[in-house]
Amino acid sequence: MDGDIETYSAHSDSSELRGLTAPQYEALHQIADDAVHATDASDAFICEISGGTVTVIATSSNQSVDLVIPVLAPPGAEGAQNFAVQNIGLPPVASIRFSGSEAGAICFVTIVSLVRDVPSYLILVDKRQRKNLSLAQVYTVQAHAAHLATILNSQFRHKEPGSDRVNGHDFDIERLRLLESVAVHARDSIIITEAEPVTMPGPRILYCNAAFTQATGYLPEEVIGQTPRILQGPDTDPVTRAELRYALENWQPIEVELVNYHKDGTKFWVELSIVPVANEKGWYTHWVSVQRDISERKSAEDLAVRVRVAEGQNAALANEIVERKRVEAELLYTAFHDGLTRLRNRAYFMNQLQAALDREASRNDQTCAILFLFLDLDRFKIVNDSLGHVHGDTLLRDVAQRLKRSVRPQDTLARIGGDEFAILIEDTAGLLTAVGVAERILDAMRTPLQLSNQSVFPSVSIGIAQSLGRDTSPDDLLRDADIAMYEAKRAGHGDYAIFDPSMHQMAVERLALQTDLRIAVQQGEFHLAYQPIVHPTTGAISSFEALLRWDHPKLGCIAPSDFIPVAEEIGLIREIDRRVMIEACTQLKKWHVLQGRSTLRMSVNTSAAEFVDPAFLADLAAILTSCDLPPECLELEITEGIFLHPSPQVAEIIAAIRQSGVRIALDDFGTGFSSLSYISRYPIDTIKIDKSFIDEISTRKSTYAIVDLIMGLGNALGLSIIAEGVETEDQARKLSAAGCTATQGYLYSKPLRAEDATTFIRSRAA
Repeated sequence: MDGDIETYSAHSDSSELRGLTAPQYEALHQIADDAVHATDASDAFICEISGGTVTVIATSSNQSVDLVIPVLAPPGAEGAQNFAVQNIGLPPVASIRFSGSEAGAICFVTIVSLVRDVPSYLILVDKRQRKNLSLAQVYTVQAHAAHLATILNSQFRHKEPGSDRVNGHDFDIERLRLLESVAVHARDSIIITEAEPVTMPGPRILYCNAAFTQATGYLPEEVIGQTPRILQGPDTDPVTRAELRYALENWQPIEVELVNYHKDGTKFWVELSIVPVANEKGWYTHWVSVQRDISERKSAEDLAVRVRVAEGQNAALANEIVERKRVEAELLYTAFHDGLTRLRNRAYFMNQLQAALDREASRNDQTCAILFLFLDLDRFKIVNDSLGHVHGDTLLRDVAQRLKRSVRPQDTLARIGGDEFAILIEDTAGLLTAVGVAERILDAMRTPLQLSNQSVFPSVSIGIAQSLGRDTSPDDLLRDADIAMYEAKRAGHGDYAIFDPSMHQMAVERLALQTDLRIAVQQGEFHLAYQPIVHPTTGAISSFEALLRWDHPKLGCIAPSDFIPVAEEIGLIREIDRRVMIEACTQLKKWHVLQGRSTLRMSVNTSAAEFVDPAFLADLAAILTSCDLPPECLELEITEGIFLHPSPQVAEIIAAIRQSGVRIALDDFGTGFSSLSYISRYPIDTIKIDKSFIDEISTRKSTYAIVDLIMGLGNALGLSIIAEGVETEDQARKLSAAGCTATQGYLYSKPLRAEDATTFIRSRAA
């Protein structure tokens, strides 16, 4: 322990040694409790220092001397303390510290000196960081200190027999007398009010000191019986008034700043602090309110703000000319440059193109050709959706740098849209120069770019258009190059195409197809056909593949290869995929009911758009639940196109799908460059051997050897194998000999409508 201590309880025999009676000790405890509440402190101690020790005479009711104990600081440690101290009255004769298990938690201490022969103190401790006590709290604890001194001093210890009882009424009177004695000569305005009502109109004023009259102009007889609201007016902040009401309703001390009004109607700023006062039973009987005029401080603060504003305005004026020139230069740059890639922008490019066409029109010969290259990044949306826009922007900047290295210094390169670029070439060599630039660009894109620990291979499709003479406009060239670019995309991405007039008609037809496709989705012109997957020898049906068909009202049946890319291009593929999934699962449930078992599976083709849609997994689970289907009865067919821009999201979604019980099949296996790497890197259940292998299995030994190798690989990896496009008995026999147990093709059945597929199921069950 840091020092010696004597402790006394109000009910211990030591009370006789102090010359205090039990009722007097109860009064001391009550005053300590009142001080705790008035200051919002944690604990209170009434102590005296004598003989080199601290004697605790009484404490607040919530304090245990085992937790926190005031002691004297050991010699040499008087200046070391880890808490803030506010002294009210004379400072203590010796430095006070604290001992006990919770002593280290003390952050703030108030020490109030008592007027006694023996150095005595009211000590308030707080375990929270805080500022000094408010004015009202200071005056209140001074009154508490005076009351404590009155009880402890000798004139209260030697009374006539039977006079040791502390009467409650006398306690209240003494408390008010002491509050008044503290307030009467104070320089701050002090009023004492009734405790209630705490709601409107508020407690009535019982007392005001001379400083109040001097500050407000109100005589005591003018305010006694009124409420403090007499001081408020139009500019008194309603929020601050609400804070005051809340504190009163909850019997809490409060300190605020607000506008009050003098008797003559002029307003002034005050710092207002209010604390409640309790009687010996702990019932709150009065409020003590202290207000200090802070108008000068507020005026100074307002002046300081105005000075800072004026200084800021002067500085702004001084820099305005420089800033204006900088902004003008920046605006000029921004007007003709792309902010992301720092290339020229669309506005600059179109101006240059118009100027080039004007020069061409002014010449009599056509020796210098004007060529427009329109470039679009392939599958850029997949990168944006899977890796995020930050990585998408990185890809755009990288592509811009590759383009700059591929064009000639005299060519004009610009970014004219989100993932679109354009190049203007003026050259006597005509198309030869444009083709050379295009081939250099395609070659520059072959190097992968690392994005989020993923290798991404940039790819662009390029359309090339050439001016046709005097009647060519910039919009004509842009349209023709755009049409050629889409032809390059249709050819397989990462290529270029040169515009010819026939492409324009194809573009018109493609636009019509987009419109018809939107109408088809709205009017339900699609239907599903189901092709069975059977055992090559027994003919037993293991599953069906759902195939989408479009019955165009004028053009007849349109192949999926013609309209699926268009649906992906205009953003309809997700809606189409969801409708296909619902219809296929609904039909499978009907067949399960027909068969009386749930062993039949359904394969559904899934687009890359599904695997970058955050809602896909939830939609899939909802469809299976609504159709009451076991997840293992559904198999999703994916193609290598999903893996062209690998990302953690694709791998995570495939893993989550398989974890749910739904199977994953890799379609068209063997036709891509990295099929083997895909089945090793991603969790796959089934591989479907492409029809191109099955077509040659009977005629080429090497093809049969490849199929046999795929079968062995599938068995080794625990994968199911399905052979697509089986059309002859010989193909079926060779597949069976290789160990294939699941085949699909016209040998068994063409794709059937739902009712015909149901008949097919019944025929195989008979």
